[in-house]
Amino acid sequence: MSEEAEFRAAGFAMARLSALSTIREVVRPAHESGSAELSAFLLDAAADPFIREAVAVSSASLDALLDKLVSGVPVEPKRLRSAALSMTRYIVRMTHRPTPFGLMAGVAAARLDDEPKIRIGARHRKHARVDMAWLSAVIRPWETAPAVLEHLRVVANDLCFVRGDRLIIPYAPPGDANWGLDDRERTVRHTGAVRLALAAAGTPIRHADLVTHVREAFPGIGEAVVRRMLAGLVEHDVLLTDLRPPATAADPLDHVLQRLASVNDHPGHAALGQVRVLLDVYEATPPGKGREVLRIAAGAMRALHVTDRPVHVDLAMDADIVLPWAVAEELERAAAAAWRLVPASALEDPLAEYRTAFIERYGVGVGIPLGEVLDQSAGIGPPAHYLSGPEPARRDTGSEERDLIIGEIAQRAAAQDAREVVLDDAVIERLARHGDGRPPGFVEMCVQLLADSEEDLRTGRFGLVASPYSQRYRPGSLSGRFMRILPELGPAVAGLATELAGDGTGVVPAQLTTLLGSSRDLNVVQVPRLTDQTVRIGVFADRSRPGVLTVEDLAIAAHPDRLSVLSLRDGTEVVPELFSALNVAARVPFAARLVWEIGAARMPSWPLWSWGAAARLPRLPRVRHGRTVLIPARWRPDRRLAGSEAPFEDWRRSFEAWRRDWSVPGTVEAAVLDQRLRLDLGSELHLRVLRDELRRHPDLKLYEKPFGGEIGTGCTGGHATEVVIALRPASPRRVQAGTGPPPPVIGRNSRPVHQPGGEWLYLKVYAAARRHDEIIAHHLPLLLERAGSVADRWFFMRYHDDRPHLRLRFHGEPAALNSTLLPAVHDWAAGLAAAGTIQHIVIDAYRPEVTRYGGTLAIEAAEGLFGADSDAVIAQLGLRAKGLLDPPMELLAAANVLDLVERLHGEGWQEWILATFPKGSHHPAFQAGRRAAVRLLTAGSGRPDAAAVAGGDELAGLWLRRGMLAAPYARILSERPGTRDTAIRSVLHLHHNRLAGVDPEGEADVYAIVRGAVQAHLDRKRHESR
Repeated sequence: MSEEAEFRAAGFAMARLSALSTIREVVRPAHESGSAELSAFLLDAAADPFIREAVAVSSASLDALLDKLVSGVPVEPKRLRSAALSMTRYIVRMTHRPTPFGLMAGVAAARLDDEPKIRIGARHRKHARVDMAWLSAVIRPWETAPAVLEHLRVVANDLCFVRGDRLIIPYAPPGDANWGLDDRERTVRHTGAVRLALAAAGTPIRHADLVTHVREAFPGIGEAVVRRMLAGLVEHDVLLTDLRPPATAADPLDHVLQRLASVNDHPGHAALGQVRVLLDVYEATPPGKGREVLRIAAGAMRALHVTDRPVHVDLAMDADIVLPWAVAEELERAAAAAWRLVPASALEDPLAEYRTAFIERYGVGVGIPLGEVLDQSAGIGPPAHYLSGPEPARRDTGSEERDLIIGEIAQRAAAQDAREVVLDDAVIERLARHGDGRPPGFVEMCVQLLADSEEDLRTGRFGLVASPYSQRYRPGSLSGRFMRILPELGPAVAGLATELAGDGTGVVPAQLTTLLGSSRDLNVVQVPRLTDQTVRIGVFADRSRPGVLTVEDLAIAAHPDRLSVLSLRDGTEVVPELFSALNVAARVPFAARLVWEIGAARMPSWPLWSWGAAARLPRLPRVRHGRTVLIPARWRPDRRLAGSEAPFEDWRRSFEAWRRDWSVPGTVEAAVLDQRLRLDLGSELHLRVLRDELRRHPDLKLYEKPFGGEIGTGCTGGHATEVVIALRPASPRRVQAGTGPPPPVIGRNSRPVHQPGGEWLYLKVYAAARRHDEIIAHHLPLLLERAGSVADRWFFMRYHDDRPHLRLRFHGEPAALNSTLLPAVHDWAAGLAAAGTIQHIVIDAYRPEVTRYGGTLAIEAAEGLFGADSDAVIAQLGLRAKGLLDPPMELLAAANVLDLVERLHGEGWQEWILATFPKGSHHPAFQAGRRAAVRLLTAGSGRPDAAAVAGGDELAGLWLRRGMLAAPYARILSERPGTRDTAIRSVLHLHHNRLAGVDPEGEADVYAIVRGAVQAHLDRKRHESR
C-alpha cells in the first residue's frame, strides 16, 4: 500500500476481457454501405465460427438472417443494412469492449504480486444456464397445476399485509407490464380460512398438509373448494412455492428438476431434463464449435416457452493474470486524490430527509418493525422519491466557487487546444474539500489496463482509464454473478463485506435476495450464498432456519447520523448486501430497497470526477492523476445532428463540420451511460451506426480512445482488458453497534397516540420562519396567559418539514382544553392571521417520543422540562428583543447547553461533552470566539457561568427555574444509563431548535463551542496542577 494513500487495495482482483484481439483482423470491415459490400461483410462474419456462435447466443433474429444469406436467399436492402449495423456493433463489442456479455467478452480471476505475469490462451470455457426470464415463464403455470402443487411446499409472502377485511399484495404480478411501485396493489378477501392458511404457512409447509389443516378447521368446506382457494393464493403470490429457484441456488434448472422429481410422469420434468442434457453438451463444446448444439437446445426450450434468448452464457477466459502491486498503488493514489475533490453535495445522504422524518415520529435508539415503518397508514411510509418515480439525481456541484474553478480549468484547456488536464498538487489544493474530516468510502474500481508489453507493465509504463459509470460502491457488485465460474472470489468478497460492515463491532453483513420487477433481472443476481445471515423479501424463505430473515424479522432504528437495520431475532445490526450490480430503484419492493439503501448509506457512493456545471460544455478534456485517467476527453454532439432527417450525405457533411469545429478525433467511443461502442469516423458504415445511435439516444456522448490511443493493449495480447480491484478505506470509520442491550423494538400498539379532543391539544401554527422569534417572544405569552388555568404542562418547537411552523402542545383535562383553551386559540390565531403574522393553524394528533426520552416512566418529567425550557427561551428571546441579552446567538445557545448538560448528566458531565462532541470540522466556530467561549465556565469549579454573558443576571434566574424541572428528569435518567445519552442529546437538540431555529450547521457550531470551552478549561486545570 502506498504510504500516502487513504485507500487500501484488496489482495484479489478480477479481469474482464474482450473475446477478440485487435492484433489480428478477424473480419474485414465494411467502409461503404452498398448491398454487395454489406453482403460480403456479413458473409465474412458468418464464416468465422466464433463470431457466428457469439451472434447466435445474443440474437436469434440476426443468426436466422445469416442462415438465409449463407444459403443464398435474397435479403432486401433495408434488412441487409440493419443486419450490417447490428453485426458491426457486435464485432466492435467483441474487439473493444471488455464488459462481459455472452461470448462477446469474458472474465478471469486475477491477483496482485511483485512480478507481473499475463498469459491469454485460446481454451476459453463456456458456462451455460437457462435464462431466468424463460425459466420463470415456464414454471409459473405449473405452480398452480394440482398435480405439481400437491408436491410443493408453500410459505406466506412476507410482503403481504392486512388492511381492514382485505389482504394486500403490494405489487402487480412480476412480468406484468404494470409492475413497478408498491402502490400498484392487488387484494383478496381476508377470510377466516385465508387467515388460518397464512398462519399455518408462516414457515414452509407441504401443500397437501395445508389442505388437511384448513379442512380440519373448516369441516364444512369441501376439499375441492380448499384446493381452489389455495391455488388462488399461489396464483396471486400470497403463498410462494419452493418450485421457484432461489438466487443462491447452485443451478436454477437443477433446483426445478429436483422439485419436479416427485411428480409422477409430469411432462415438464422430462422436457427440462432434455434441456439439462443439451446444455451440458453445449457447455462442453469449445467456443466456436457449439452453434448446432445451441440451436437444438434453444429449439427444445422454445417448445416450452418462446423467447429470443433462452440460453444465458458466460465466458471464462483462458487467462493467467498477475498484476504488479504498482497497479494497485496507482489506483490507491488516484482514488485518494479523487476523494479529496468530491463535491460535498455529492456525499449527501440520500436518506437524510427520511431519517429526519423517522426521528420525528419514532425518536432515536428504538427499533420499529419494517412493515410498520413502510405502512403509509400506520407508519411514515417509504421515502418520498420512491413514490414519485425515478430517484432524483444528486446535484453535481458543491459550490459556485468550485464551478468557477472547474470552468476555468475547462476553458484554459480549450484555449490551449489541450486534450488533457493533469491533477497536480496545485489543482488539487484549489478544488479539495477542506476540514470536513470525513473518512473515505469504499469503491470497487474498474479501470481499463493499458501497456504495450508485459515488460512495460513491469517497469511502470502503463496507464489506467476509468469510466464515469464503471465504479461500484458495494463489495462484489461487479464480480458477484461470476462467482460460480470464478469460485475463488467468493470467500474474498465475503471477508471484505464482513470487514466493511464493522468486523469486531457486532454488525454483520446479510445477503439480500428479493422479488424483482423483471424476471430477466434474475440473471444478474445469481450469486452463491456468501454470508451466514440472509435477508429474503418477497421470495420463498424458511424462517425456521438459522440466519434467514424476512420482513417480519427486521426493524429500522435511527441514530443521530444514520439509520440502521436490526434483526428482531437478537437485536443484531445487519447490513444487507446484494453482491450484484442490480440497480434497486424501481426494480425491487420498497422493503428491499429501503434496507439495502440504509446499509449502502453507511459508506457513500461518490464520483471519481465531477465537472459540475461545466458538464454542459460541448467539449471537455481528459482528466488525469499520475498514470490514471479519471475521465476521458469527451464531446457532446450537437442535438441538431440527432434530430436531423436529412439524407445521409447531407447529414454526413453537417457532422464533419461539427467534428472540425470541436477537433473530434478520427476514432471515438460512442457512449450512453456505460454502453460504449468504438467507432471509426472515416467509415461510412460506422457513421451510419453513429447516426442510428444518436436517433435513439440524443444524449449520447463521444469519448476519446483510452489514453487517446497513446498506449495500447499489447500486454494482454490485444484484448481490451479491464481490471476490477476493491479499494477499502485504509482507516475505515467504525460504526459501533454498541456494547449494551440492543435497541428496544416498539410496535404500533405500545406507542401512545393522543388524538384531538383528548388530554393533549396539539397545534401547528404556520408562519414564515422570519416571524417565529416575534411570535415566540411577543405573541405566544398572550396565549399562555389564557392557557395557564387549564393546561398543567405545555411546550413548543419549531419545524421546517413541509413549511415553516411552530408546534404548540398543551396538556390538561379534555373538557377544559376543548371548552376553554380552544376558543382562546381561535381568538389568538384570528388576530395574528388578520395582522398577517401567521398563515393558519392545524390541529393534529400528538405522538410522544416515549423511548427517545427514557421510557414511559420518564416522559412526563421530560415534558415538564420541555415546558420549563420553552418558558426560558421565551424569556431569553424577549430580553434579546429589548437589548438586555445580546451576546451572539451561538454563544447564548452554548451557555444554555452547558447548563443543561451539567444539570441532566451530573458527575462527569464535562467528560461526557468531550466524548459526545468530538473535535471536527466545526472547531473554527470555537476558535473564532475563543476568548468569550472560555469564560462560559468559571475558572475554579468549571461550572457554567451565566455572568459571562451580557445580561447574565436575568439568565441565571431563568436557568434556576428551568433547573427545578430538570432535576426530577435527571434522577429518572440516572436510573436508565442505557437511554440517558440519547435523551440528553435530544433535549439539547430541542433547546437549540427553540432558541435558534432549525439550523443543523449552526447547531454543530454550538456544540463545537461547548466542546472547545470544556477542553480549554480542562487543559487549564492540568497546566495549573503541574
